[in-house]
Amino acid sequence: MTGLRVGAARAEITPFRSLPLAGFAHRSGSSEGVARKLFARTLLFETDPGHQTLLVSADIIWWGPELVERLRRNLLERFGLPGASVILHATHTHSGPQTTVRFSPLLGVADPGYLDGVVEIVLGTVARAAESMEAVTVERGSGLCSVGVNRRRLEGGRIVMAPNPDGQVDPEVSVVRFKSAAGQTRAMLVHYACHPTTTDDSLVSSEFPGATSELLEGHFGEETVVLYLQGCCGDVRPSLVRNGGFYRGDAEDVDRLGGMLAERVVTVLEGPMATIPGACLAARSTRISLPLQEPPGKDGPEPESPGPTTDLEVAWMRLADGLSILALNAEPVVEYGLWTKRRFDGRVLPIGYSNGMIGYLPTASQVDEGGYEARDSAAYFGLPAPFGRSLEVEVKREIENVSKED
Repeated sequence: MTGLRVGAARAEITPFRSLPLAGFAHRSGSSEGVARKLFARTLLFETDPGHQTLLVSADIIWWGPELVERLRRNLLERFGLPGASVILHATHTHSGPQTTVRFSPLLGVADPGYLDGVVEIVLGTVARAAESMEAVTVERGSGLCSVGVNRRRLEGGRIVMAPNPDGQVDPEVSVVRFKSAAGQTRAMLVHYACHPTTTDDSLVSSEFPGATSELLEGHFGEETVVLYLQGCCGDVRPSLVRNGGFYRGDAEDVDRLGGMLAERVVTVLEGPMATIPGACLAARSTRISLPLQEPPGKDGPEPESPGPTTDLEVAWMRLADGLSILALNAEPVVEYGLWTKRRFDGRVLPIGYSNGMIGYLPTASQVDEGGYEARDSAAYFGLPAPFGRSLEVEVKREIENVSKED
């Protein structure tokens, strides 16, 4: 059995002044206060000396591509961590600052000073994680939670953003615990798939994923670091439904949904957890250009991706025997997550919002149907046209290629 060592650290990244918040085109102005602080949480993994991988989960909407480039460069220079060994993940809160200048300003305007601070804070958590390495055992369990509901509904021959109780969701909560030799919960991964769009108030908030992490850290003690991993939730949002339609909640709803998820996690931890044997750490990533539809007003065949903003990055990281993370720099709809879990018999946890952002990944049938995820969102992400329907085949093929050891 290969021994696994883990170092964990957490640091606050709440903006110290009012800034525009990211994620809602209808929201204007800047933040008016802080409902929940934002954090960056870091786990550094090591088996053989010098063989390390890094997982960071931050309470931000996504990692801007330029931020990813800066952090990868610094992580290689300061810690010897190559880009393929790093997953920079975002919980996708829509109540934090914008982190890129490459998208429509309607989604929020980035503040360079804030982003400079986030980079240095994250690098600091890596340094502290490296100083706290200790041997751990790995346990895994799962349960169910009903926070989310599908948000694509067919009305009058078109897809609208409305509750669809018959649409697909992924109710599974996957929990991974890293225990020290003394039996303490050193760190934890909580994997679930639901958009953190409970509220559109002009208040900084880590949303329900942050509430879940904070509640669990309070439950197990301040030495425990709980990373939330956002699954494939592109077409799933909180089940706040009234008169057949969605409504936006407030800070109390954030706390309630975060509490629901935290309670499910505790129930899983109190039940039978499977101990996972160690394995050599492994990580790799690849990029593919996704096809676009023909831009409006042009004739000719469907073009290939015109530049790096439409390149999909697929990253894979093995943490233990039969436990890997599959990360995409996009907003994949829930069907991709469900397919990945089936394809690899639950050995792979699929996450989006990692190592950058290119926009939504719809399925082929959703491209045909249209709607926000498949068509209307493209302009917000600076795409000249929506993705073509062949993307589903190409995305799944690349997921299989990069995850082939599972």
